[in-house]
Amino acid sequence: MPSDIKIESLRTFLQAAAQFLRAVARALDDGGYVSLEAYDVLVSLEYAEGHRLRLSQLADDVVLSRSGLSRLVDRLEKQGYLRRESCPGDRRGTYAVLTDLGRAERLRAWPTVEAQIVKYWDKAVSDAEATRVMNTFGKMKLLLMFPNAGSPRK
Repeated sequence: MPSDIKIESLRTFLQAAAQFLRAVARALDDGGYVSLEAYDVLVSLEYAEGHRLRLSQLADDVVLSRSGLSRLVDRLEKQGYLRRESCPGDRRGTYAVLTDLGRAERLRAWPTVEAQIVKYWDKAVSDAEATRVMNTFGKMKLLLMFPNAGSPRK
């Protein structure tokens, strides 16, 4: 059974993360930029090798909800922010590929996202704390990706 402090720290993290994402979404909306969900897709593609991901990989990579991802990809394609390409050797597979316009839109929205990061995350977390957070949630991410691999604790 997890200790009280572990349960409370997880609740606090999840609440803060939800509030932070709402603040970023509001700032993007107020500035007339793409939605936070669209920004999430564009960032995922920008950081992917070759700026492309299979749609199934994109669904695993996005931070926000997977529901509605297909409709969002359709919308982003119509706006010219990404294009779909067939996967060579796999007729069923499709890549989402970031376009130059999509990268430009992501970069246009970045100062607004960065301002929210500075306002909330940068002021609250030191570099040493950020390293601990990254290590902790990196271990949790591995457990979620490979649930039968055992505990990566110390």
